[in-house]
Amino acid sequence: MTTTHLLRTLPALACALVLACSGAGSDEGPAPGDAPAAPGPTSGAPSASAGPSDPPAQDAGTIGDAAPSASRARCGAAPYVWSTSTTLGDVLESSSKASHTPLELNYAILEAKKQNAFKTRRYAKHGTNSRLVRYQTQDRGKLVDATTLIAYPDVSSPSSFPILLVLHGTAGFNDACSPSAGVADDALGGFTDGTSILLSLFASLGYVAVAPDYIGLKSLGAPTGFLHPYLVAEPTAIASLDAVRAAKKSLAGSKITPGDVVVMGGSQGGHAAAFVNRFAPHYAPELVIKGSVWDVPPTDLLGQAKPALASWVNATKNMIALATTFETWYGASPNGLSSAFLAPWDTQIPATLATTCSPSGDMLAGATRETLFTPAFLAAGQQPAFGGLAPWACYLAENSLPTTSIPKLDDVPSLFLLGENDELVNNVVERASFEKLCAQGHVLSYLECSGASHTKPLSYAFDQWLDFLEARLAGTPLSGTCVLRAPEKCTSTP
Repeated sequence: MTTTHLLRTLPALACALVLACSGAGSDEGPAPGDAPAAPGPTSGAPSASAGPSDPPAQDAGTIGDAAPSASRARCGAAPYVWSTSTTLGDVLESSSKASHTPLELNYAILEAKKQNAFKTRRYAKHGTNSRLVRYQTQDRGKLVDATTLIAYPDVSSPSSFPILLVLHGTAGFNDACSPSAGVADDALGGFTDGTSILLSLFASLGYVAVAPDYIGLKSLGAPTGFLHPYLVAEPTAIASLDAVRAAKKSLAGSKITPGDVVVMGGSQGGHAAAFVNRFAPHYAPELVIKGSVWDVPPTDLLGQAKPALASWVNATKNMIALATTFETWYGASPNGLSSAFLAPWDTQIPATLATTCSPSGDMLAGATRETLFTPAFLAAGQQPAFGGLAPWACYLAENSLPTTSIPKLDDVPSLFLLGENDELVNNVVERASFEKLCAQGHVLSYLECSGASHTKPLSYAFDQWLDFLEARLAGTPLSGTCVLRAPEKCTSTP
């Protein structure tokens, strides 16, 4: 590895630290705007949001159920049950990727600090190895495959390390957008991709770092064949939990024994982290999750929809994307996307998302809210619980943590991390969501970094969120929970 080669990668490292630098660019995540819509019920599926064919809310069960009989489908989608195949999490394909020495990683940290990417008191302790794995998971009851990058300490004697599940922000909507696609092998020195450096950095600190690409974003194997279900909680949570299983199986027989799990995700990944907690007792009860960090998470999509549809802002584009992928995944709207989008957008938008990772402004050239969205969809966006407009109100409610019908069985202590100047995720909505979630029994600590935009809290609070996870792994009780605090200068702010 040459010094020049390493220095060229530092912007990528800074970008990867926020888990939200991607093809979606600055449009990632809902944006600020008006106050949230009136909250719906605090448990179960909100009746105002449910479509007429919705099944009653039921426990999703566990993947180990001997004879699952109740459909897992919601919002009028076609019935299905989860597969209980013993192959879930199996490694289907694996390739070695870059290894790093502590010296290399410490030099990268020092140079990133010099360039004001972030500050940290931590330094690499271990050399690292990494591998890219294609593994078995499922989607709507059918076996599918996905990919994950795994980085782990390079040790000379048998050792156990906790798993850090790292959940990325918006990357795109098809396989070509896979975050792991650009990860280099040893021949290139491994310093050509920010994701690889970030995972190796975590591994050097003493974690088995697991970074799933999510369903529909894989970098190995045959094409997925459908759009990545963006911000749909179930498939992303399931793929992430199966990635942890795959990491355990991949490292079986090695000197590394993966231990308990902690979770960290930013933006779309913050939403994913929250729902990994929710789905884990139902889907992967054998996994012990000790703590999680939800960075700038759009936990309340119902609330975020109001400012996203009230005027044309960056969040409007995210509403367009999630409406497209929600309908692609649920398939419950009698008129398909034409009940949300006017022609030609109802066919043009999904076609574009299927073929590009960075939809440009040209995709929506000439569009306004009034010429793109149907009047009913725009009107629903300004009403509480999305006006009960089926099936869209149900789609949003099911994928909002305060209103999802998936029963809360977890009690994972979690850090709710926001940025004071977030231009994408509406902080008014998320502060209210924090309080609703606390009222529902979530064990949450709150941190808001002063001066931080959407992409900065993970780097500005780098030491703080790692301290939080380390304390949970050590069994330290969490104090000061469910207190909404004023923004503060986070300790890693450059």
